[in-house]
Amino acid sequence: MNREWHAEHALGSKAPLDARVAWHREHAQVCACRPVPASLRPLLSTPTPTPTPVAPPTPA
Repeated sequence: MNREWHAEHALGSKAPLDARVAWHREHAQVCACRPVPASLRPLLSTPTPTPTPVAPPTPA
């Protein structure tokens, strides 16, 4: 278990789904202390979406 990584990357029990997916995606790369939950596995197989930039409003 990578104790240092776990100490620096705490995931709250009420974390939103996107945060859970991101946490488990990174966790799978740095620590193999436990498997990814079955409910999240399908979500980890898809690439991380890139946020679409939002243009600032144009002045009137």
